[in-house]
Amino acid sequence: MTRTFFTALLLFTVALFSHANASSNSNGVINQPERVIPYAKQVEQELAKRGARVAIVARVGQAPEDLPSGIEYTHVAFWVYSEMTLPSGETINGYAVHNLYQLANDASESELVTDFPVEFFGDVYELRAGIIIPEPAVQQRLIEFIGSQNYKGLHVPNYSLIANPHQRKFQNCTNFVLNSLVGAVYQTGNVQEVQSHIDTYYEPQKVGVSGVERLFGSIFIKAVATSDHDGDIKTSTYGSLVKFMTKYGLIQSTFEIEEQQ
Repeated sequence: MTRTFFTALLLFTVALFSHANASSNSNGVINQPERVIPYAKQVEQELAKRGARVAIVARVGQAPEDLPSGIEYTHVAFWVYSEMTLPSGETINGYAVHNLYQLANDASESELVTDFPVEFFGDVYELRAGIIIPEPAVQQRLIEFIGSQNYKGLHVPNYSLIANPHQRKFQNCTNFVLNSLVGAVYQTGNVQEVQSHIDTYYEPQKVGVSGVERLFGSIFIKAVATSDHDGDIKTSTYGSLVKFMTKYGLIQSTFEIEEQQ
């Protein structure tokens, strides 16, 4: 291996590692709470004002210029208006955030975690969110689905940042949101049925990854695997989710919320 080739490969590895860390994990850190807490409340208030019982919310975990072309957001989750119990034991009404997160000690594995809006935005690159509010009938089905065992049954613990949604070998956060959305719409937890609908109707986003990156990426970065791809690298993104839901009339509204200055 030449020195030039090794240097290029090392730089690629570092870049992928930063993307993986910014995508679907939660370290429990709240950076700049004086900004994050008001912003999280701002997002909650906007969703409540619009009557959203369920929203799909995306966050910016990495500088946009460092991400692959066409990808703005690095983590997507369901926000569900719920009655919640705080660590103090106090009961409040607000949005519970239902995430697929990578394990803290193993980025190649994931778990389903429910946390709060402040934690969701606790360690982001910028306070900007992409929002999808589904049609009211879809929201109702999502509420029922997320509270069922079918929701957990669609989880694939093997994590890859660029998981192929047309395979079930790996999963990332957006793939899981997509699976849950389809399961809710069709009111089924049958894995084969959900996958069939995704294969028929959903077009993932192509990600430009060179042959060298494909060959060596999964060796160095446990959160990146390519063995579920044959040909182009395609994965689920916030943008492709918006296109899918728009095409099939599943969206009430979609918009961004930026931090108020």
